[in-house]
Amino acid sequence: MTASSVGSLVPLRAEGDLTPLHCVHPVSGSPYCYSAMAHQLSTGNPVFGFESPGFDGMSEPAASITELAELHTAALRAARPHGPYQLLGWSLGGVVAYEMARLLAAEGEEVPLLVIVDAALPGTQAVPPDDQMARFFLYDFLGVTPDRAPGIDKALAGLAPGAQPADIFAAVERDGVVPEEFDAEFLAERFALFSAHVRALGRHHLDAVHPGPAILIKAAESVERLLDWSPYVGRLTVHTAPGDHHSVWQGPGLDAISGIVDRALREANQA
Repeated sequence: MTASSVGSLVPLRAEGDLTPLHCVHPVSGSPYCYSAMAHQLSTGNPVFGFESPGFDGMSEPAASITELAELHTAALRAARPHGPYQLLGWSLGGVVAYEMARLLAAEGEEVPLLVIVDAALPGTQAVPPDDQMARFFLYDFLGVTPDRAPGIDKALAGLAPGAQPADIFAAVERDGVVPEEFDAEFLAERFALFSAHVRALGRHHLDAVHPGPAILIKAAESVERLLDWSPYVGRLTVHTAPGDHHSVWQGPGLDAISGIVDRALREANQA
């Protein structure tokens, strides 16, 4: 099975008869991080998510951000042949959603809403070596930042620098850092997809400007210089939500994001 043959759309909130909101998965490949937001929205817009190739554990991950954008755009147009289209993406998903918006606009389609949530610009961060990548994967998998992961740090304290990802995953499984249903083999499978996405993002370059409107939602604790999308969007509106890159999807951060998206959908519905 190739990436291009994989159906990627999943319903997050199927009810509603207005223009759907389509949400692009982050680096994990799963769109279910958007479920809580989807159910907080008060508008009549259905919400769908894109699941990445490779998340099923059988298909191959996409080789590039461009391939992901083309794959998801094809799935979107198969389900909804013509616009308007409304897109949202967090982290890597924000970059993919941006490229999808450019593809759709180039095809003459209307993209009245593009929401980029705390997505660092490609090329602003180096691709780490495998042992650091495995740590970053664990932080992402558990939804924490490096300074808030004492369990991970304690479990890996005895490993030598440059430890293999398999040894890292065995250590966190042994110390009970991850729920028991997620053993080292499962973590290794998810890591393969995570690392493929990180490497794809590291190779990607933004080389044009999206002419349509876009909303950038920054996490208050994120590094601002990594999030300057203004050179690449014709009409950019910027908001800040409380929290860090992961906690922004919880509590006050989630409420803030849901409120911003809710207002944007209402405005689009009235246009």
